[in-house]
Amino acid sequence: MSRLIFLTLFLFFLAGFTSAQVQSINTPGSSVAVGALITITWSYTPQTNALPGTLSIIDSTTKNTVVISNTINLATKSYQWTVSVPAGTYYLALNDGSGDKDSGTFTVFAGSNPPSSPASTSSPSNPNNPNTTSNAPTARSGAAP
Repeated sequence: MSRLIFLTLFLFFLAGFTSAQVQSINTPGSSVAVGALITITWSYTPQTNALPGTLSIIDSTTKNTVVISNTINLATKSYQWTVSVPAGTYYLALNDGSGDKDSGTFTVFAGSNPPSSPASTSSPSNPNNPNTTSNAPTARSGAAP
């Protein structure tokens, strides 16, 4: 009987620490600039005796991890951070004590403009340059051959 009581109390105690708190962390956008102030958000179910969370950024190629803060108040559901990692592809991880919840990947870029995706470019037609082409109709003079 005492084992049953102990097991029941243990399960209630364990459930208090392992119930889901953070369900997901949102991806900040497809690209953010080094030095930009971004707001990181997540979904959260309040829990009694909640511990502070740990927010990290992970390089998706090297898996190098930088802890942004290990004292995140999870109940606020957001955190402002100035991007301070080098250019690259990253994802965020928020640990609420029950394991990491990861965001999707996003690009951090240096400079003031995000990298553009490769796109086909066309240059205007120049009649003086034989290496350029035009799809514009041409006018013919005189009779057809």
